[in-house]
Amino acid sequence: MGNPKTIYKTNGAEITFVDSSREVKKAIEKLSKAALGDSAKIIRKKLRADVPIRTKRFKNHIASWKFIDRQTGQPTLHIGFYSWQRVKKKGKLPSHASPYWVEFGTKPHIIRPKNAKIMFYQESFGFLVNHPGQQAQHLLRNTIQNNIGEIRAAQEKYLEEISRIMDANNIKVAETPEEEND
Repeated sequence: MGNPKTIYKTNGAEITFVDSSREVKKAIEKLSKAALGDSAKIIRKKLRADVPIRTKRFKNHIASWKFIDRQTGQPTLHIGFYSWQRVKKKGKLPSHASPYWVEFGTKPHIIRPKNAKIMFYQESFGFLVNHPGQQAQHLLRNTIQNNIGEIRAAQEKYLEEISRIMDANNIKVAETPEEEND
């Protein structure tokens, strides 16, 4: 082993590497997750700003998950919505509308009471509801597509740092042709 050397410094924290690929791999994973975290922060902020006012509790459902896929080694970011159970567990008020309904819309349908005795009385009074459906708003998809430049800019500083670490440790990544299925 050679002399330990400090390669990465951020906010007063230092990572010291020795001549071992395990430490370099962990540093690259840490930087990859940090890059995904910064881009997720931008998306969550934009999503909260784009949420319609009538569904203000919907903001409590916005979430992101970042992880390294252990089978492929690929850093992954999932952005989506918590279920109402998870939101309640976190101590916040859940939205009455399902995030799925807002994102993808609903078809016209009839809303019926669940209790048969109540249904008998309500049918005579006209309590069945003909829901007209709701048009899809595609909040998540549109937010990501409209802000892709900001997302990439947030990741660039980390990608440069990863490249610098790989160059300093003489690590080569074998480039394989990427498959694209249209």
